[in-house]
Amino acid sequence: MANPPPVPQAALGFVGFVKISTGSKEFGIRATSCDLKLSQTIEKPDVVSGRFDKTVYKLGPKQVEGSIAFPATLETSSTGLTAQLMDDIWSLGVYRGSDGRLDSFTSEVKYTAENASFEFDGCMVNTLKWSVTQQDLVNIDFNVVAKSRTAQTVSSPTYAHRNTRAVTWADVFFNIYLGSGDNGIIEGEWVRSFDITINNNVERFYTCNGLLSPQDVAPKQREITGTLTIMGRNYHLGIYSDERNQENCFADGYIKFGYEIDNQNCQAAFKKKICGVIFEIETMSLRNDLIESTVNYHCLPGGQADELFDAIAETNCETVGATY
Repeated sequence: MANPPPVPQAALGFVGFVKISTGSKEFGIRATSCDLKLSQTIEKPDVVSGRFDKTVYKLGPKQVEGSIAFPATLETSSTGLTAQLMDDIWSLGVYRGSDGRLDSFTSEVKYTAENASFEFDGCMVNTLKWSVTQQDLVNIDFNVVAKSRTAQTVSSPTYAHRNTRAVTWADVFFNIYLGSGDNGIIEGEWVRSFDITINNNVERFYTCNGLLSPQDVAPKQREITGTLTIMGRNYHLGIYSDERNQENCFADGYIKFGYEIDNQNCQAAFKKKICGVIFEIETMSLRNDLIESTVNYHCLPGGQADELFDAIAETNCETVGATY
Protein backbone atom coordinates (compact mmCIF):
# COMPACT_ATOMS: atom_id res chain seq x y z
CA MET A 1 0.00 0.00 0.00
CA ALA A 2 1.36 3.40 -0.97
CA ASN A 3 2.33 5.83 1.75
CA PRO A 4 -0.45 8.32 2.50
CA PRO A 5 0.23 11.97 1.68
CA PRO A 6 1.66 14.06 4.53
CA VAL A 7 -0.75 15.94 6.76
CA PRO A 8 -0.92 19.58 5.58
CA GLN A 9 0.89 21.97 7.92
CA ALA A 10 0.89 25.74 8.26
CA ALA A 11 4.00 26.99 6.42
CA LEU A 12 5.29 30.45 7.33
CA GLY A 13 7.44 32.56 5.07
CA PHE A 14 10.24 33.56 7.43
CA VAL A 15 12.18 30.38 6.56
CA GLY A 16 12.24 31.44 2.91
CA PHE A 17 14.58 33.73 1.04
CA VAL A 18 15.28 35.47 -2.26
CA LYS A 19 18.62 35.03 -3.98
CA ILE A 20 19.94 36.63 -7.17
CA SER A 21 22.78 35.20 -9.24
CA THR A 22 24.72 36.85 -12.05
CA GLY A 23 27.68 35.54 -14.00
CA SER A 24 30.21 36.65 -11.38
CA LYS A 25 28.39 36.89 -8.05
CA GLU A 26 25.34 35.98 -6.05
CA PHE A 27 23.64 37.76 -3.19
CA GLY A 28 20.64 37.36 -0.95
CA ILE A 29 17.95 39.99 -0.56
CA ARG A 30 16.30 40.59 2.82
CA ALA A 31 12.93 41.05 1.17
CA THR A 32 9.82 42.52 2.72
CA SER A 33 7.79 41.00 -0.12
CA CYS A 34 8.31 38.92 -3.24
CA ASP A 35 5.58 37.85 -5.65
CA LEU A 36 7.55 36.44 -8.56
CA LYS A 37 5.23 33.95 -10.24
CA LEU A 38 4.37 32.03 -13.37
CA SER A 39 0.92 32.81 -14.77
CA GLN A 40 -1.16 31.85 -17.77
CA THR A 41 -4.55 33.11 -18.88
CA ILE A 42 -7.26 30.82 -20.22
CA GLU A 43 -9.68 32.48 -22.59
CA LYS A 44 -13.00 31.23 -23.93
CA PRO A 45 -13.63 32.48 -27.49
CA ASP A 46 -17.20 33.10 -28.62
CA VAL A 47 -18.19 30.45 -31.12
CA VAL A 48 -21.63 29.48 -32.44
CA SER A 49 -22.07 25.84 -31.40
CA GLY A 50 -25.76 25.44 -30.65
CA ARG A 51 -25.03 25.20 -26.92
CA PHE A 52 -25.96 27.32 -23.94
CA ASP A 53 -22.45 26.94 -22.48
CA LYS A 54 -19.09 27.92 -23.94
CA THR A 55 -17.32 24.98 -25.56
CA VAL A 56 -13.90 26.28 -26.69
CA TYR A 57 -10.96 27.42 -24.63
CA LYS A 58 -7.62 28.91 -25.57
CA LEU A 59 -4.34 28.67 -23.66
CA GLY A 60 -2.66 32.04 -23.27
CA PRO A 61 1.11 32.66 -23.22
CA LYS A 62 3.07 31.81 -20.11
CA GLN A 63 4.33 34.90 -18.32
CA VAL A 64 6.87 35.10 -15.50
CA GLU A 65 6.82 38.40 -13.65
CA GLY A 66 6.72 39.86 -10.17
CA SER A 67 8.12 42.44 -7.79
CA ILE A 68 10.70 42.25 -5.04
CA ALA A 69 10.72 44.89 -2.31
CA PHE A 70 13.34 45.37 0.40
CA PRO A 71 14.91 48.07 2.58
CA ALA A 72 18.41 49.22 1.70
CA THR A 73 20.93 47.82 4.19
CA LEU A 74 24.53 48.52 5.13
CA GLU A 75 25.99 45.29 3.81
CA THR A 76 28.12 44.18 0.93
CA SER A 77 26.70 42.06 -1.85
CA SER A 78 28.57 38.91 -0.86
CA THR A 79 31.59 37.70 1.09
CA GLY A 80 34.85 39.31 0.00
CA LEU A 81 33.25 42.04 -2.10
CA THR A 82 33.21 45.72 -1.19
CA ALA A 83 30.33 46.79 -3.41
CA GLN A 84 27.09 47.71 -1.75
CA LEU A 85 24.16 45.44 -2.47
CA MET A 86 22.30 48.53 -3.68
CA ASP A 87 25.02 49.18 -6.28
CA ASP A 88 24.52 45.70 -7.71
CA ILE A 89 20.74 46.13 -7.95
CA TRP A 90 21.23 49.56 -9.53
CA SER A 91 23.58 48.12 -12.16
CA LEU A 92 21.10 45.37 -13.07
CA GLY A 93 18.33 47.93 -13.50
CA VAL A 94 20.31 50.66 -15.23
CA TYR A 95 23.45 49.58 -17.08
CA ARG A 96 23.05 48.68 -20.75
CA GLY A 97 25.55 47.47 -23.29
CA SER A 98 26.08 49.02 -26.70
CA ASP A 99 23.30 46.78 -28.03
CA GLY A 100 20.85 48.37 -25.58
CA ARG A 101 20.32 45.18 -23.57
CA LEU A 102 20.33 44.88 -19.81
CA ASP A 103 22.28 42.18 -18.01
CA SER A 104 20.10 39.14 -17.33
CA PHE A 105 20.24 37.22 -14.07
CA THR A 106 18.73 34.28 -12.22
CA SER A 107 16.36 34.65 -9.26
CA GLU A 108 15.86 31.85 -6.78
CA VAL A 109 12.94 31.99 -4.37
CA LYS A 110 12.26 29.59 -1.52
CA TYR A 111 8.75 29.96 -0.13
CA THR A 112 8.69 27.03 2.29
CA ALA A 113 10.79 24.00 3.08
CA GLU A 114 8.42 21.66 1.24
CA ASN A 115 7.70 21.66 -2.50
CA ALA A 116 7.83 25.42 -2.98
CA SER A 117 11.26 26.52 -4.23
CA PHE A 118 11.73 27.88 -7.73
CA GLU A 119 14.40 29.17 -10.08
CA PHE A 120 13.46 32.01 -12.43
CA ASP A 121 15.74 32.18 -15.47
CA GLY A 122 16.48 34.96 -17.92
CA CYS A 123 15.38 37.73 -15.54
CA MET A 124 15.57 41.42 -16.42
CA VAL A 125 14.66 44.44 -14.32
CA ASN A 126 11.55 45.99 -15.80
CA THR A 127 11.15 48.86 -13.31
CA LEU A 128 13.38 49.97 -10.44
CA LYS A 129 12.17 52.39 -7.75
CA TRP A 130 14.38 53.96 -5.07
CA SER A 131 12.50 56.00 -2.47
CA VAL A 132 12.89 57.61 0.93
CA THR A 133 10.46 59.48 3.18
CA GLN A 134 11.28 61.37 6.37
CA GLN A 135 11.23 59.14 9.47
CA ASP A 136 11.27 56.03 7.29
CA LEU A 137 13.66 53.58 5.65
CA VAL A 138 15.19 53.77 2.21
CA ASN A 139 12.99 51.38 0.26
CA ILE A 140 13.72 49.57 -3.00
CA ASP A 141 11.10 47.98 -5.21
CA PHE A 142 11.96 46.38 -8.53
CA ASN A 143 9.75 44.54 -10.99
CA VAL A 144 11.26 41.56 -12.80
CA VAL A 145 10.28 39.95 -16.11
CA ALA A 146 11.74 36.49 -16.74
CA LYS A 147 11.70 33.83 -19.45
CA SER A 148 10.86 30.70 -17.45
CA ARG A 149 10.34 29.11 -14.04
CA THR A 150 11.48 25.67 -12.89
CA ALA A 151 11.07 23.89 -9.57
CA GLN A 152 14.45 23.59 -7.87
CA THR A 153 16.07 22.86 -4.54
CA VAL A 154 17.93 26.08 -3.82
CA SER A 155 20.72 26.74 -1.33
CA SER A 156 20.78 29.52 1.25
CA PRO A 157 22.24 32.94 0.33
CA THR A 158 25.86 33.69 1.17
CA TYR A 159 25.30 36.69 3.43
CA ALA A 160 25.90 34.29 6.37
CA HIS A 161 22.76 35.41 8.20
CA ARG A 162 24.64 38.28 9.81
CA ASN A 163 22.52 41.10 11.20
CA THR A 164 22.83 44.52 9.59
CA ARG A 165 21.43 48.00 9.99
CA ALA A 166 18.87 49.30 7.53
CA VAL A 167 19.48 52.66 5.85
CA THR A 168 17.21 55.40 7.21
CA TRP A 169 16.27 58.87 6.04
CA ALA A 170 18.92 60.37 8.33
CA ASP A 171 21.68 58.59 6.34
CA VAL A 172 20.57 60.04 3.02
CA PHE A 173 22.14 63.00 1.21
CA PHE A 174 20.32 64.92 -1.48
CA ASN A 175 20.74 68.06 -3.56
CA ILE A 176 19.46 69.61 -6.76
CA TYR A 177 21.53 71.70 -9.15
CA LEU A 178 19.31 73.85 -11.35
CA GLY A 179 22.00 74.99 -13.77
CA SER A 180 24.39 77.90 -14.10
CA GLY A 181 22.86 81.25 -13.18
CA ASP A 182 19.93 79.65 -11.33
CA ASN A 183 21.05 79.98 -7.70
CA GLY A 184 22.98 76.75 -7.61
CA ILE A 185 22.09 73.95 -5.25
CA ILE A 186 18.95 73.10 -3.26
CA GLU A 187 19.98 71.02 -0.26
CA GLY A 188 18.23 68.12 1.43
CA GLU A 189 16.92 70.13 4.39
CA TRP A 190 14.04 71.20 2.14
CA VAL A 191 13.15 67.66 1.06
CA ARG A 192 10.53 65.56 2.87
CA SER A 193 10.46 62.66 0.41
CA PHE A 194 12.15 61.65 -2.81
CA ASP A 195 11.77 58.83 -5.31
CA ILE A 196 13.12 57.86 -8.69
CA THR A 197 11.62 55.23 -11.00
CA ILE A 198 13.52 53.73 -13.93
CA ASN A 199 11.18 52.03 -16.39
CA ASN A 200 12.99 49.82 -18.91
CA ASN A 201 9.76 48.76 -20.67
CA VAL A 202 10.87 45.12 -20.89
CA GLU A 203 8.84 43.18 -23.44
CA ARG A 204 8.35 39.46 -24.10
CA PHE A 205 8.92 38.16 -27.62
CA TYR A 206 7.24 34.92 -28.68
CA THR A 207 8.08 32.77 -31.70
CA CYS A 208 6.69 29.62 -33.32
CA ASN A 209 9.11 27.45 -31.37
CA GLY A 210 6.49 25.07 -30.03
CA LEU A 211 6.49 26.70 -26.60
CA LEU A 212 4.06 28.92 -24.75
CA SER A 213 7.02 30.65 -23.07
CA PRO A 214 8.75 33.63 -24.74
CA GLN A 215 11.80 33.05 -26.87
CA ASP A 216 13.43 36.12 -25.35
CA VAL A 217 12.79 39.21 -23.25
CA ALA A 218 14.40 42.55 -24.02
CA PRO A 219 14.14 46.17 -22.84
CA LYS A 220 12.83 48.98 -25.02
CA GLN A 221 13.55 52.69 -24.62
CA ARG A 222 13.98 53.77 -21.04
CA GLU A 223 11.88 56.31 -19.14
CA ILE A 224 13.14 57.94 -15.94
CA THR A 225 10.74 59.88 -13.72
CA GLY A 226 10.39 60.82 -10.09
CA THR A 227 8.79 62.95 -7.43
CA LEU A 228 10.09 65.06 -4.59
CA THR A 229 8.09 66.62 -1.78
CA ILE A 230 9.39 69.87 -0.30
CA MET A 231 8.56 71.51 3.00
CA GLY A 232 6.77 74.71 2.04
CA ARG A 233 7.73 76.10 -1.35
CA ASN A 234 11.25 76.52 -2.60
CA TYR A 235 11.33 79.86 -4.38
CA HIS A 236 14.22 79.10 -6.74
CA LEU A 237 12.86 75.74 -7.89
CA GLY A 238 9.39 77.23 -8.31
CA ILE A 239 10.64 80.11 -10.45
CA TYR A 240 12.94 77.82 -12.41
CA SER A 241 10.16 75.45 -13.48
CA ASP A 242 7.63 78.23 -14.07
CA GLU A 243 9.75 80.77 -15.97
CA ARG A 244 13.04 79.22 -17.07
CA ASN A 245 11.82 76.01 -18.73
CA GLN A 246 10.67 77.97 -21.78
CA GLU A 247 13.97 79.89 -21.96
CA ASN A 248 16.29 76.90 -21.69
CA CYS A 249 17.54 74.99 -24.73
CA PHE A 250 18.66 71.99 -22.69
CA ALA A 251 17.72 70.23 -19.48
CA ASP A 252 21.07 70.76 -17.77
CA GLY A 253 20.04 70.35 -14.14
CA TYR A 254 21.00 67.32 -12.12
CA ILE A 255 20.16 65.56 -8.85
CA LYS A 256 22.62 63.92 -6.48
CA PHE A 257 21.29 61.41 -4.00
CA GLY A 258 22.32 58.38 -1.99
CA TYR A 259 23.89 57.62 1.37
CA GLU A 260 27.37 57.41 2.84
CA ILE A 261 28.55 56.14 6.22
CA ASP A 262 32.28 56.23 6.87
CA ASN A 263 33.62 55.23 10.28
CA GLN A 264 35.70 52.46 11.79
CA ASN A 265 32.80 50.03 12.11
CA CYS A 266 31.01 50.67 8.84
CA GLN A 267 32.13 51.93 5.46
CA ALA A 268 29.13 51.97 3.18
CA ALA A 269 28.21 54.27 0.33
CA PHE A 270 25.71 54.48 -2.49
CA LYS A 271 26.20 57.70 -4.46
CA LYS A 272 24.36 58.48 -7.68
CA LYS A 273 23.91 61.47 -9.93
CA ILE A 274 21.22 61.79 -12.59
CA CYS A 275 21.62 64.40 -15.28
CA GLY A 276 19.45 66.11 -17.85
CA VAL A 277 16.68 66.72 -15.32
CA ILE A 278 13.64 68.86 -16.15
CA PHE A 279 11.23 69.88 -13.37
CA GLU A 280 7.48 70.31 -13.63
CA ILE A 281 5.71 73.24 -11.94
CA GLU A 282 5.02 72.38 -8.31
CA THR A 283 1.58 71.53 -6.93
CA MET A 284 0.35 72.68 -3.52
CA SER A 285 -2.83 72.41 -1.48
CA LEU A 286 -4.05 74.52 1.44
CA ARG A 287 -4.92 72.59 4.59
CA ASN A 288 -4.54 72.70 8.36
CA ASP A 289 -1.53 70.39 8.22
CA LEU A 290 2.04 71.10 7.14
CA ILE A 291 2.16 72.93 3.81
CA GLU A 292 4.17 70.97 1.27
CA SER A 293 4.81 71.29 -2.44
CA THR A 294 5.17 68.32 -4.77
CA VAL A 295 7.48 68.51 -7.77
CA ASN A 296 7.50 65.86 -10.49
CA TYR A 297 10.60 65.60 -12.62
CA HIS A 298 11.85 63.83 -15.73
CA CYS A 299 15.39 62.72 -16.46
CA LEU A 300 16.62 62.70 -20.06
CA PRO A 301 20.26 61.64 -19.75
CA GLY A 302 22.39 62.51 -22.72
CA GLY A 303 25.99 62.06 -23.71
CA GLN A 304 28.69 64.03 -25.38
CA ALA A 305 28.34 64.50 -29.11
CA ASP A 306 29.15 61.46 -31.29
CA GLU A 307 29.73 59.30 -28.24
CA LEU A 308 27.76 56.41 -26.79
CA PHE A 309 27.48 57.52 -23.20
CA ASP A 310 24.97 56.15 -20.72
CA ALA A 311 24.91 59.09 -18.33
CA ILE A 312 22.69 57.55 -15.69
CA ALA A 313 25.02 54.56 -15.42
CA GLU A 314 27.94 56.90 -14.70
CA THR A 315 28.69 59.01 -11.63
CA ASN A 316 30.11 62.10 -13.34
CA CYS A 317 28.06 63.92 -15.94
CA GLU A 318 28.65 67.67 -15.56
CA THR A 319 29.16 68.05 -19.32
CA VAL A 320 25.99 66.26 -20.32
CA GLY A 321 23.85 68.50 -22.53
CA ALA A 322 26.54 71.18 -22.82
CA THR A 323 28.23 69.96 -26.00
CA TYR A 324 25.30 69.57 -28.38
